[in-house]
Order: sequence, then C-alpha cells, then structure tokens
Amino acid sequence: MAVVVDRSFFLAMGRMRTVPHISNCDVAWFVLRYEQSHNGRFCLVRDGVHFTTLEDSVEALTAGVPVSLEVFEERILAKLGRLSGPTQVTSY
Repeated sequence: MAVVVDRSFFLAMGRMRTVPHISNCDVAWFVLRYEQSHNGRFCLVRDGVHFTTLEDSVEALTAGVPVSLEVFEERILAKLGRLSGPTQVTSY
C-alpha cells in the first residue's frame, strides 16, 4: 500500500519502526513538503519515503495526540494566512 502525506501530518503521528527494504514492507509512506518556487508559488516536493509494516503504521496513526476542533481550525487558518500573503483570512 502506498500512502502520500505532507510532512506536518507525518510528524504528528507517533513514531514508527521502518523496515530496510520495500519487499519487507506493507505500507510505503511517501512524505511531501511544501516548497516555494522562484516565482512565489508553492509546490509539493519529495521529503522522504518510509517503509513500514501495517502493524507499525496502525500504531503510529493511533498514537497521535488529537486536538480540539477549535485548535485545528485556528492552525489551518494560520497556515492559510501565511500561504496567502498579506490578505486577511477570516473565520466563518
């Protein structure tokens, strides 16, 4: 199984053991990060690939610490504000 996530999501998960080769894994985590290009636009670039077992992936997913809806929305709006530039992002 292949899973594509951004770096922030991957770092928010619990730690997971990796296996040394793709033939030994159940899940390949393709981690991307946002990078600003020369023209000011953001694009996704490869940050890394992590080969894990299904059991370790499940443990990592369930080990993350959930936040309240309010905190989640505040973080999203703050990130949108940074990516949008000087324009104001308003909450609904």
